[in-house]
Amino acid sequence: MSSLSIITAIHNGLAMNRLYWKSLSENTVAPFELIIIDNHSTDGSEQFFIELEEKTKTKLQRVVYIRNGFNQSYPASQIQGMGFAENEILCFFNNDIWMPKGWEILFQKLLKQNPLLILSPSGQEAQPTQRRSDELKSKWKRALFTSKIWKRLFFKTEEQYLWMALKIMYGTLDPFKNPTVSDRQTMNGIKGDAVICHRELPETLGPLWDPEIQAADWHLYLKAATLNEKDPSFPLPQVVLGVYIHHFGRYSARMKYEPFPEAARFKSIEEVWGENRIKRLWWGNFLPQG
Repeated sequence: MSSLSIITAIHNGLAMNRLYWKSLSENTVAPFELIIIDNHSTDGSEQFFIELEEKTKTKLQRVVYIRNGFNQSYPASQIQGMGFAENEILCFFNNDIWMPKGWEILFQKLLKQNPLLILSPSGQEAQPTQRRSDELKSKWKRALFTSKIWKRLFFKTEEQYLWMALKIMYGTLDPFKNPTVSDRQTMNGIKGDAVICHRELPETLGPLWDPEIQAADWHLYLKAATLNEKDPSFPLPQVVLGVYIHHFGRYSARMKYEPFPEAARFKSIEEVWGENRIKRLWWGNFLPQG
């Protein structure tokens, strides 16, 4: 069983960070290191992960904590995290996700078969049909609303509010029933909150991340699709429909963040790739923007 290096950038969000660690530590079977790139958190997240790093130093599930003095961009954070990664499988994860028990097993199997794969789980944003995606997004919106009322009525914490929203959305979390319905194992695509690959992939594809392109997952997909166009033996990125990871996107989109010092250097995805090439290569129903 391959060990995992999970790289996660954070900027505050203590309640979400607590839920994320609980989900990872309880539901991951394989040994892993969680590399936290803390981009100037000021809400107690720093102390939370420092304490975890100390507690887990000799464990099979350990935390590596790196602190920056400013809010660094997503791609720069992933590049920094890769410098500390020691394991065979790289997982580039947001902190605002929840995963079911044994989520990593199918990814390990697929990457053993083909180390050139770029993989993501299914989720609200990545479904076999746009209709199903819209249904799940609407259901999540209602779950957040209902949970917020419950929180106010019963004076619950932010973390309790998030757990209740998950339970309203999916019912029982263990065992978890995957809401993605498909006869296929995978489909073309990428889900930016969770991207998984083999550490040797850059030897074929080149650098995974560009610090000047904040729309990093879209850029990665288009890089892979360009190589696939030249050499069809290189696989397109795949969404693994047999695994579902929940993204708290609607919740986390409301959070406020310090501006990125390097924002003036960012290039849009249209600038880098051009509209026509994006239309030709892109997998989804909606073209990437940003």
